[in-house]
Amino acid sequence: MSSRTSSRSPLMSVLMGLSLATACGRDPTYFRSLDDNGGPPAEASADAAPEYLKTYEAGQLETANLTIDSGFNLISQDFLLVQAPKSAELSQQLDRTVYEDNFTQGNNGTSAAQSFQISEAGIFDLLIVMDNSSSMGPYQNRISQNLTSILKYISNTNWRIAVVTTTNACLNRTADGRKYITRADYDANPAKATADFQTMIKIGEGGDPVEKGIKVAADAMIGQGCATSSNEWLRADSQRSILLITDEKNCGSGSNEGCVGAPYATAQYFYDRVGYNVPVNAFLLLQEPPAPNPANPSDPNLDCQNSGGYLDPPNPAEYLRMVTDTGGISTDICRSNYSSVLEQISLNVRKKINIQFELSKPAVATSLDIKLDGKKVNAFTVSGNTLTILEQVPEGSQKLDVSYKHSPIPMVKSFSTSRAGDSNSFEVLINGEKLAKELYHFDNANGKLELNNIPPEYAQIKVKYREDVPLRKVFNYAANFVAGSLEVWVNEKKVTNYTHDSNTKKVTFTTPPADGSQVSLRYEMPGDRKLKYPILGADAARIEKFRLIDRETNEELIANVDNGNLVVDNDAIFNGRKVRAVYNMDYEFKDKQYNIAIAGQPFPDTLKISAEGDDQICSQNVEVHADTIGFSCGDEDFEKLNISYKYAQSYKNSFDIGVDYSGPKTYKVFVNGNEITNYHIVEDKVVILKKDLPAGSIVKVLITPKA
Repeated sequence: MSSRTSSRSPLMSVLMGLSLATACGRDPTYFRSLDDNGGPPAEASADAAPEYLKTYEAGQLETANLTIDSGFNLISQDFLLVQAPKSAELSQQLDRTVYEDNFTQGNNGTSAAQSFQISEAGIFDLLIVMDNSSSMGPYQNRISQNLTSILKYISNTNWRIAVVTTTNACLNRTADGRKYITRADYDANPAKATADFQTMIKIGEGGDPVEKGIKVAADAMIGQGCATSSNEWLRADSQRSILLITDEKNCGSGSNEGCVGAPYATAQYFYDRVGYNVPVNAFLLLQEPPAPNPANPSDPNLDCQNSGGYLDPPNPAEYLRMVTDTGGISTDICRSNYSSVLEQISLNVRKKINIQFELSKPAVATSLDIKLDGKKVNAFTVSGNTLTILEQVPEGSQKLDVSYKHSPIPMVKSFSTSRAGDSNSFEVLINGEKLAKELYHFDNANGKLELNNIPPEYAQIKVKYREDVPLRKVFNYAANFVAGSLEVWVNEKKVTNYTHDSNTKKVTFTTPPADGSQVSLRYEMPGDRKLKYPILGADAARIEKFRLIDRETNEELIANVDNGNLVVDNDAIFNGRKVRAVYNMDYEFKDKQYNIAIAGQPFPDTLKISAEGDDQICSQNVEVHADTIGFSCGDEDFEKLNISYKYAQSYKNSFDIGVDYSGPKTYKVFVNGNEITNYHIVEDKVVILKKDLPAGSIVKVLITPKA
């Protein structure tokens, strides 16, 4: 046993006081400026002696905790089992381009409401076919003065009047270029509307002498027959009628006139195109005009003196057939009073006009809600903008209120995306709310997203999806790890949906990780588990037997003693496992002087010897040697001793600084990047006091030859 004090040479005293341990430095490096990162120095000049930078590392501090009984027959040692963290190889899943399409759901239509006076019921379109051949000037003048007679019984309807000639079906124009006059025109300005009517009627006598009344009437009623401009003027589902004014037969009355064999030679041409439901009313030359009285300037027969004179009596048979077959009225053109006839025609037309109203927009039939003076109307039809009441309207009824929807946009549950997409990547939001995946699917065959249910009116539908590129399912690794230790993590979550082939070093997912996912393959490498642990506080040679137990579960673990170490079974080790080794010792002691085996010299001021919590009882005659601690106790009245200390694992505070240069040198010493001055140079060694050199420190020494 060493004594507590001893004499040493001055050199040895310095070294022992600091530590006799030395460390070999790293390879010398030419150096010009100190780099905190230990990087290479700047290039030395050719004529200068090289500078040297040597780098060293002090060891790490470890903690030893020993518990022994007062008789030293049992010694327990608590420590933690160590397993290095699993190694990992990281991979990144593809992060495919995200596309977004936005759609707006259709609707059942825009709501609208209108009110109508019953006295104004009816939508009526009147076509006047005016002969514009020679002799027709006086008749045109008579008709032009009788707009009020025409309107007498239809003035409260929604009427429209257009005029064509027997020459062609092009609509005559007003002075300002309009193709017809309307009730709205007349209500706004009766004088102007009357003047426009007269302009359209008084077309002159320069027309074709072969009057094609049947052809023109039919063509104008179907919007055809005019090569120079559009001939459309009729409203859908309006009530219609024709007023024909001519003093000739169809296709003329002269011996050199006619259209025998032409398709429009007979009334059938009209029926085939217009039908029988449009009444034709006519002013026709039914007899030779009577001779006028030259002495009476107001004799109405003066207007007819240029008509007639045919070899055969006047007989406009096809015109009369049209009037008869359609339920119209005909009269002689040479009559002096047009007003009464036109009023009769107006009355006849009015009786045939349905209770119709023109809506502002084409209505959705199922949306119509109609009330007549507050009472619901159930029998009606709607076609486009035209509403027709089918119920009997009581006498004296006043007002019809109509509410409806118009301009609907079809509502759908199928949407075509702008690009091809991965069918598994689709995300659908309706009005900002995410739709469950089972409520929709993407059809790759037609490129459409199909929803199970139709979204509500005006819904905003947002569709997000990824480009149609397959995601990775297979991930490779390089390491030869411990069999059975592989763990697969996706975005820091452990998963099991994979297979592993150790021969090809591949991990294959059953379902590929989501876009942009981080895939981590974690495994244990050979040597990650620390098997050997130094026996502390007990002389391994004196251990009779021992137990190694888990401190938390009391499970007994498999281990053996080998050359002063406990060797723990590989399967028992996981990092941080708390264990206790209990040694049954064959141990002797004399005069209360104890010697305890240690793993390494205690670091200054870390040794504590406690007897039942008292640090003074066993603090006498403490001697620290290379591999033991000696001490004595002033009392035996305790059951256990607790000994703890910190020791340096491969700790060094003396470093070899020898270089291939024998001349004078200067030194700079750095600890963890900071220059220090409290060091000693002793025989090509730099020595730093332990108190100034924490375990794990990085020491750099710059050696500069003097010139």
